[in-house]
Amino acid sequence: MRYDYSARLRDDVRSAVQIAFRKTGIVSITAVAEHVRVRNLAENIALEDVEYLVFQAAQLIGAAIEFDGLTNFDGVAGLFVDGLGGDEGEHVIAQRDRPGPATLQ
Repeated sequence: MRYDYSARLRDDVRSAVQIAFRKTGIVSITAVAEHVRVRNLAENIALEDVEYLVFQAAQLIGAAIEFDGLTNFDGVAGLFVDGLGGDEGEHVIAQRDRPGPATLQ
């Protein structure tokens, strides 16, 4: 885990958490962290580290948190972040390859 995060990364985390909390009342840790990580690819930071920063920011504002953000509202595998795409209120979907449910034989 790194400790020397840039001011831009920390600001992105804080604003993304506040936007998610204002829109839904719940902060999806995984979805918000993936959104922030993609916006800051030059930082070369692991998703787990961003998730920890998002978790801390959500705790500071007393937001309800959700840890499973791997499906959007249509049940499609991906990360759905409503309203974090920009000022136009666009949706951001980052696809993830997840295997389907395993069958027991």
